[in-house]
Amino acid sequence: MKHQFLKIWLWWLADRILKKYQPRIVAITGSTGKTSTKDAIALVLDSGLKSRGVTINSTPGNLNTEFGVAATIIDPSFTGTADGDKTKLTIKDIGRLTKAGVRKLFKQVGYPQILVLELAADRPGDIAFFMKWLHPEIGVLTNIGDVHLEFFGSKSELAGEKSRLIAGVKSNGLAILNRDDELTNLMAQKATAKKIFVGLASGADAIASNIAVSGSGLHFDLSYRNQTAQVNMPVYGEQFVYSALTAAVVADYFGVALPDSARALANYHSATGRFERIELKGITLIDDTYNANPTSMTAALLSLSRLSAGRRKVAILGDMRELGVAYEKGHREVGETAAKALDLLLTIGEGGSLIGAAATAAGLSADKVVKIGEQSEVFAHLQDNDVVLVKGSRAVHMDKISNLIKEKYLG
Repeated sequence: MKHQFLKIWLWWLADRILKKYQPRIVAITGSTGKTSTKDAIALVLDSGLKSRGVTINSTPGNLNTEFGVAATIIDPSFTGTADGDKTKLTIKDIGRLTKAGVRKLFKQVGYPQILVLELAADRPGDIAFFMKWLHPEIGVLTNIGDVHLEFFGSKSELAGEKSRLIAGVKSNGLAILNRDDELTNLMAQKATAKKIFVGLASGADAIASNIAVSGSGLHFDLSYRNQTAQVNMPVYGEQFVYSALTAAVVADYFGVALPDSARALANYHSATGRFERIELKGITLIDDTYNANPTSMTAALLSLSRLSAGRRKVAILGDMRELGVAYEKGHREVGETAAKALDLLLTIGEGGSLIGAAATAAGLSADKVVKIGEQSEVFAHLQDNDVVLVKGSRAVHMDKISNLIKEKYLG
């Protein structure tokens, strides 16, 4: 009861602040890529519009819940209280937010002209709740994968929840969707706003081609509205292409030219634990431990293949949580991809065992699939010059394995 009261109180304040200052809202949801897309959009908008005096603010860190988004609206400088690898709101934070919100209502203060908000949809009703308060000018649906099905009856129910964002975009605004994602395409019919599709396949409005990965990062040609610009980003996962495409479309909507967006993306850096490439003494570590689901796990494995350039490809994979009815199917699909992408697979936990069994069934030699008990056992299987991907859900603490590797191989 107390939790519900505090949530409604914060949103009451947030609603009145939105009505008073009337910022233009870009809202993002999806199964994967929300944070990287939010960060890319905020980067290109800030770079392209700062000289015109336009101020931008975006959801900090992982404050994408009902509490976190309200807090961002009330106080754009708010970052929350760290709690391990998560961020929470304490009673003291609620007090600070109340003070900041009341001040904004009774005084005229500087406030961002554009808000870039990341919206989580972990349970039924999450996006519906956001749409009671928010009226985005731009809505982004990154994709719909087998994640959070623990709380949804089916993938179609999850898709229906996420589509509420697209349906809630202002009719004179813009809905941005992923052409390469089948369910996302189906959700396009919910939009009354103009629809723009991003992707790698023909039929997309904003398309990436000639994708390559080098020692300096990701390179591709970005084409949109009869213009093409080369993008060079210091990141190493192909999944970041979609974030860049979306950012360029949003920037164009706000009057930022495509070449300017491409230049801004050269300054994009992935957040800690999101396909983060770390050069150590003897090996290259790809720390992708922030979270995991079948879509992001498969993308990480394919990106590892592109990045390895003849070196041995090793992945240390753990459970993917919150998959619900898709638990076995999701782990099996990852195992099938691992069989094609890897030279060595090390697995952790029950979900890891499912991945390993599927990889063996798909053709990866049984002696190249190893189940790990103690985390330190990984060192018996690593060699100089390996490229090592570590990935799994936050709940199984794969980040601890990344930290062990960093400590052992730090130059």
